[in-house]
Amino acid sequence: MSLNLLAVADLLSFSQGLLLGILFLSNSKGTRHANIFLGLFLLLFNFGSLHSFFLNSGLIYQHKWLLGFPSLFLFWFGPLLYFYTKSVATSSFTWKRSYNWWFIPAAAELLANFTLLSLGTEQLFKLVYNEYFIWGSALHSFSASLFSIYFTFCSLRIIKASAGLSVLKQKWLKYILYYFMGRFTFWSLYFALVLAQAYQAIQYTPEIISFFALMDFIAVFAISIFSFKHMHEVHTTQKEAAYTLSPEQETLYFNNLLLLMKQERLYRKSDLKLNEVASLLQTNVKYVSQLIKLRTGNSFTSFINTYRVEEVKSRIIDEQFRHLTIIAIAEECGFNSKATFNRVFKELEGMSPKAYREQHMKQVY
Repeated sequence: MSLNLLAVADLLSFSQGLLLGILFLSNSKGTRHANIFLGLFLLLFNFGSLHSFFLNSGLIYQHKWLLGFPSLFLFWFGPLLYFYTKSVATSSFTWKRSYNWWFIPAAAELLANFTLLSLGTEQLFKLVYNEYFIWGSALHSFSASLFSIYFTFCSLRIIKASAGLSVLKQKWLKYILYYFMGRFTFWSLYFALVLAQAYQAIQYTPEIISFFALMDFIAVFAISIFSFKHMHEVHTTQKEAAYTLSPEQETLYFNNLLLLMKQERLYRKSDLKLNEVASLLQTNVKYVSQLIKLRTGNSFTSFINTYRVEEVKSRIIDEQFRHLTIIAIAEECGFNSKATFNRVFKELEGMSPKAYREQHMKQVY
């Protein structure tokens, strides 16, 4: 093993991802879901730098089994990046069982690769030079790259539609996502050439790998700084809300707020404003906003939209409302925009209103 400049740079890049990943996973401040998704993403994504370190240091030639090690996590990148973006941009984000389906390729990939690594060194060494194995490995990497591109594209759409992030934060997160989109696109094109047996057009050298390791280092640093700033702001807001409202005020106002929602169904008013709710509760706008954030973790708009979506869900599967279109039902429940309704419904339920109705009808019949 030789620790040249490239190997040291790769090792530093991997160490950064490892330390930051552990830091986010163990941090209880801010949005817990966002910390978990980002922590896992940083841990797994930076194994590319570890692969580069194996090459540049010569370890991969001394320990042949390291050839298969970095390919363990390719199908994890896209979903983890997507759900991190979703949990940061959507204040009402909650984990749903249906989301587990997106990690099935990652789980299958993990199982397959650990099976390969369980082989003896000589068997693995022969396998990685097998023509069919090389083709299959390229197909696997190409598919994983397309998978990541799809999820990165979905992440950019979330940022575009998000009302929970400032313009500056949206731009910052967009630029980070653009980098990863370019990263995944490059690898998809490279492995497409491999599959087309034209891979000689690109020299896959340690220098190229190290270049990407350096770019990854910068991207990881940028997304970590963004997350620390966002984490601090969320944590500060929570502390301020807890300090401003006494326990007695909090309980009284929140119970009255729930009565307005459940009995008066105030959310049906499409032009409902925060100051109107504050007036009905006989308090001020600041208190109501802090109360909702403290008790639910949502903004006022997200809190109201949650009730609207719940009533839409009950109505679109009810026979007595079957004569109405889904959009007509949504308008009666307080939505005044088709685009807003479809976006909010999909964010909360993970599917379109039409798909939700069809899924329920299949379960019934």
